[in-house]
Amino acid sequence: MLGIKYHPHFDFEHEFSILRELNHESIPKAYDFGRDTLFENERFIINHYFIVLDHMSGIDLVDYFKGKMAYNFLNQLDNIIKSFSSLCKPLDYLHSKDYIHCDIKPGHLMLDPETNTGYLIDYEFTIKKTGIIQGQSKGYVSPEHEAFVQYLMSLPEDVSPETITPDIALDERSDIYSLGAVMYEVLTNKNWKESKIPPRDINDLIPKKLEDIIMATLEEDRSKRISTAKQLKQLLENLI
Repeated sequence: MLGIKYHPHFDFEHEFSILRELNHESIPKAYDFGRDTLFENERFIINHYFIVLDHMSGIDLVDYFKGKMAYNFLNQLDNIIKSFSSLCKPLDYLHSKDYIHCDIKPGHLMLDPETNTGYLIDYEFTIKKTGIIQGQSKGYVSPEHEAFVQYLMSLPEDVSPETITPDIALDERSDIYSLGAVMYEVLTNKNWKESKIPPRDINDLIPKKLEDIIMATLEEDRSKRISTAKQLKQLLENLI
């Protein structure tokens, strides 16, 4: 099943070029992109850009579990762990291709609740490792991502962004932080950057070992953070 994304200003060429390099069952394939003109009753409405993609799932992972947990948290806990473990697979694959997603947040994680399979979508901000960031969605990005944005904004107009230093460049640990922030929100119904409260202080039904994993994804110092999606997947699977 195919889907189409539209935008009046955003050119999808970057996302299309990245997705054409990827081949994973939990990452959408891209088939076409371009620009089209919308008419109504033969009257011009707008020029818009589009991209044609696989339609992975219509179920937002975060919204789905927030609704389910309102009735029975413990009954959904294993499903949540399995779903986030599943998301580590496309993330690990993406990182193996030297890409960083850079925009993991609610709305970009989809779910097949029958199988607890997660899908990773929306690659507008995806970059090569150590590449120049394309943008940010506040609330879920890593501290180093925020620092990168501030660094670029501070550069004089006549200085090229390519002069960035390696210590500020992003790597896969930035995606780990963002995935951990989303997992935190699913389990606590709060945004990590706004609360900064350990999960069990909000919900004592969260297992201590799961809290330890989440906090390890949210380390401000990325040298102390869970470093790979493969490592995170194994830690989550050990809980089931």
